[in-house]
Amino acid sequence: MSTTPLPADLHQTYVNEANAYVAGAISLIANVLLIFATYRVKTYSNAFRWIQYYVSVLRLLFSMVVVLTSPTLVYVAKMKSLYIVKGGFFLPFNLGIFFLTLFVFFVVISCGSPTVQYLQLVHVLSDSSHKRERFGPIMSTVSVVAGIPTLVLVYLGYTPSDVEHAEAKDIVYYLNGEGDSAFLMITSIRNNVVDWSSIFCTVYIMVIMILSVITVVVCGYIIQKQMKKKMMSDVAKKAQNQINLILFLQFALPFLTVHVPFYVSFILPMFDIENHFLSNNLPFLFSWCPAINPILVMIAVKVRLNSGASAI
Repeated sequence: MSTTPLPADLHQTYVNEANAYVAGAISLIANVLLIFATYRVKTYSNAFRWIQYYVSVLRLLFSMVVVLTSPTLVYVAKMKSLYIVKGGFFLPFNLGIFFLTLFVFFVVISCGSPTVQYLQLVHVLSDSSHKRERFGPIMSTVSVVAGIPTLVLVYLGYTPSDVEHAEAKDIVYYLNGEGDSAFLMITSIRNNVVDWSSIFCTVYIMVIMILSVITVVVCGYIIQKQMKKKMMSDVAKKAQNQINLILFLQFALPFLTVHVPFYVSFILPMFDIENHFLSNNLPFLFSWCPAINPILVMIAVKVRLNSGASAI
């Protein structure tokens, strides 16, 4: 019996490519505008301003990778595997694997970047922040450092073998019309043997995501507690609340566009729990995380410009 799924069960590649290109274009425009808008708010502290620059650059890089890969994510029940197949521009197989690996890497750091910003704000508001100024730049690298192991784990756990590459040509062809396109294969069983490297990679990504949520919740509580302790004017409190809103938006969007699709498309199929419609369509949201996020933040920045409040 053939294990190749019917074409009707899978995405049309032009939909994924259009989604990637449109999201990438919007991300480019929005993040550049956000950098300019952040620069205009002279009352922002240098630390907060550079955090915004840093995160905007990461989002731009993420969008570039999405445009280059135009990834299609589909769970093939007969194979009990999730395929991340490269679409869009032609790239040699190994180079395509490299950019798909970067795609997973940026998915991970997109979850960690808002967490880093919360940690930095807790540090800035702490009474001893002036004594530990060197911690600020170090914190900025946390999300990237946490994402680096993903590069190795994806290579070890998700990269298909030569045999799997040959066996998947029909599936890849049905996905994007090119049987030799690069793809990653997420599965818990390979050749009737438990694939611990693939499982460990998926679990590692899941742990990073869960820890990011827990950290944001804890930091949010600490920030509110620190604000109550400090003697702040009404204007300063208003400014700080605006910053809190910006940080919340930068956390909430990755949660909806990265966390939720990951849990539905990556985690649930591992337990043979799958909603075909959600598993195949929620991954479209990955492309929009770096595009919508700066738009929401710019709305908050515009409010600050109009209010003329000063930041801490």
